[in-house]
Amino acid sequence: MLRVAKVRPGGHAYYLEVAGNGAGTGVEAAGLWLGTGATQFGLRGEVDGDALGALLRGDDPSSGMRIGRAHDRVTVAAFDLSFCAPKSVSMLHALSPPDVAGEVRSAHARAVDAALHYVERRAVAVRRPHGGAPIPVEAEAVAAAGFVHRVSRAPDPHLHSHVVIANLGRGPEGTFTALDGRGLYAHAPAAGALYHSQLRHELTMRLGVAWEPLRHGRADVAGIGLEARRAFSQRAAAIAEHLSSRGLRSPLARAIAAHATRPGRDPSQSIEDLRPMWEARAAAVGLGPDDLGAVIDRVPRRAGPGPQPALGEVVAADLGRRGPTVTRRDVVRAWCASLGEGAPAVAVEQAADRLLESMTPSAAHLDRVERPGVAERRHVVRERDVTLGRGELERLLSARGMTMSPGPERHAGRMIGEEFGLGLG
Repeated sequence: MLRVAKVRPGGHAYYLEVAGNGAGTGVEAAGLWLGTGATQFGLRGEVDGDALGALLRGDDPSSGMRIGRAHDRVTVAAFDLSFCAPKSVSMLHALSPPDVAGEVRSAHARAVDAALHYVERRAVAVRRPHGGAPIPVEAEAVAAAGFVHRVSRAPDPHLHSHVVIANLGRGPEGTFTALDGRGLYAHAPAAGALYHSQLRHELTMRLGVAWEPLRHGRADVAGIGLEARRAFSQRAAAIAEHLSSRGLRSPLARAIAAHATRPGRDPSQSIEDLRPMWEARAAAVGLGPDDLGAVIDRVPRRAGPGPQPALGEVVAADLGRRGPTVTRRDVVRAWCASLGEGAPAVAVEQAADRLLESMTPSAAHLDRVERPGVAERRHVVRERDVTLGRGELERLLSARGMTMSPGPERHAGRMIGEEFGLGLG
């Protein structure tokens, strides 16, 4: 799932330091301006620390004129969207020759761009009064800065991007105000799913990698096994040990453990310094250069089948078991979780819209105008999707070269959820 975090005033200094922007001494690449709003402010290319600071204070980076709230009222300067590649993809990027690593990096960048495009269109909104109450409306001129990081604090290979979106949007009337942050949180699962779908699609086409079965909408590269991934997941191991020693399991406890075990980051530690240690660790778990090279070209370098119409019935069946009504973002996420080789984000959204056309808006939303953010209409899942029988499920699975395990029909939904990563049960 895509992580969304609030950035407090002054918090952007960390990204600049690690990336080496401005006066920073970090070893990561310089941050780049992203988003349609950045170009409207004349912001292109590498991120300038002064310009980013001004924007996050609510000032025009060019003129210095205030365009947002009074400086002393800014408590949330930006939102940080963290797009994290699966561990196996991070390892492929860190341990491969430059040509392969470059393709992985490009695939990650394309996936981030695709997900950010969705966020701009569907998640970003500002609130404006309507009929005596504030409602979310479309926002323009949202500027973002992207910072690609390759190393975790452990330090282990960890390819991820921080997209820092200024908490500042222009409403239809031209006034700048804070964003309605609820939309970013509501759409985070769908945006994260689109990132992973686009990433699988890109890497299948660029490098011919195969994928392990989907779990919760994510998949690891086939050939980089669990033992190897665990050897490069020291942060996850530290968090798990912290929780186990205290008998804790809740999501809140996990979040607290992540902070409690979080080591300081050395911004001067380069990939070149770390690679010999990584290569030795990889070889110790059976992932030498030849083994890593063998994960390339396992399948033809071409696009996967994508969102096939027949698979739409499986997606609809999953949605029906989750609840009687769904939003568009629910449908987008479910489609992503059914595509083992991924698909372009635009194709996933088109498939989601086609499936929604077969559903009726819920009675409470018949007259609702579709808006970005949290104001998407809810649709009623068709009755036949909820009651999809064993015979239909067997036919759908057979079309994808799979069979259903023996057992009562109530287990069919669980089996499909495990195979497609749809979270049924």
